[in-house]
Amino acid sequence: MTARDDLRAAVAARAAGTPYVLVDTPEGFDLRIDLADAQWYGPLGAAGRKKVVQHRVAVDEERRRYTLVDDLYDVRWEAGAGPAGASTPRLEASAQASRFRGRVHEVSFEKTIGGSSPVAAVARPTSVVDFVFSSAEGQRMVREPAKALGWKERAGWEVRVATVAAVVGGAGALATIAWALWAWSTGAIG
Repeated sequence: MTARDDLRAAVAARAAGTPYVLVDTPEGFDLRIDLADAQWYGPLGAAGRKKVVQHRVAVDEERRRYTLVDDLYDVRWEAGAGPAGASTPRLEASAQASRFRGRVHEVSFEKTIGGSSPVAAVARPTSVVDFVFSSAEGQRMVREPAKALGWKERAGWEVRVATVAAVVGGAGALATIAWALWAWSTGAIG
């Protein structure tokens, strides 16, 4: 068994009995959780939600280093009859999709009640989306076994680029403030 296999097995052991699933990738593995995958019905339409969080782990077995990058997908949609205008209802549809890749610190929860059937006579209100989520939980499932096995974490390129952008932006803001204070004190600006 390789060091990579040992790391994967240790993370799989931590994920056992949880809603997280380990998926092998060419670079290492993903620790994935499907927070929501639901469709429901209301009095005038239907809606749906899919939210997936993946903690992507790429390993450099030779150096015993790994990167941990969070990848979040969230898709929501709804369709149905819109508000009546001139006594003629109209059909409306909307969708929203978002993706974030980098380092996430998220704590969230959601509970959605919807109808279980498009037929109003048989639709019963039921919980269609119900989750509590903390990104730190999945990150710990990777970091703690990796540390115990002697692996070192390295920031992924997304995190490194964001850090450089933050430093450059902060330096630009400080330079602007310093210039404004200098210009104000010398009377160059009013």
